[in-house]
Amino acid sequence: VKAPRRPRSPDVPMIPRGKAEIDPLSPRAVLAGLAVGLVVSAMNVSFGLKAGWAQGGSVLAAAVSVGLFSALKPKLPFTQLEANICQTVASAAGSMTMATGLIGPIPALQLLGIEYSVPTIMLWGMSVAYLGVFFAVPLRSHFLLETKLRFPSGTATAETIISMFADATRARSQVTMLLLASGVAALSTLATWALPWLLKPPLL
Repeated sequence: VKAPRRPRSPDVPMIPRGKAEIDPLSPRAVLAGLAVGLVVSAMNVSFGLKAGWAQGGSVLAAAVSVGLFSALKPKLPFTQLEANICQTVASAAGSMTMATGLIGPIPALQLLGIEYSVPTIMLWGMSVAYLGVFFAVPLRSHFLLETKLRFPSGTATAETIISMFADATRARSQVTMLLLASGVAALSTLATWALPWLLKPPLL
């Protein structure tokens, strides 16, 4: 029986400094995060306006990024730290829909007849993003390094990245299943849009 793995300290990197083959903040990790973040943002707006709730998409972004680069097989292997950067960028982009009020206050104001231009909303979003980055360092120092809180979403994302790197074949199969499910969901949504009666089928 294997002994349970001791929890990793948040201030200790998964890969020691100096041993990583590539800079974690690589262009491919950032670009992949932006691409996944674009999808997560659109998903959050669509889902949030209907349900009033959204998600950051950290686990989704981590799974998609690892599966994508596992399929592409680049010359320089995609690392765990790059996957972390990718999911960080993607989840930040996805969370901005909630932080800027795109799924709550701004649509409510529009229903009341108060509309804002796209440049105004973009300026508001950049202001909120700046405040988030400005307060991130002291909050991280307090909650992660001093009180050592274990955030469920961050823990789940880290475990997802570790498990997917442990078995690349399983990672590809999981991402393939995820993409197939996404395709089925997209086709069913288009079908209900083209044929509204599918949402309320006639009773036999």
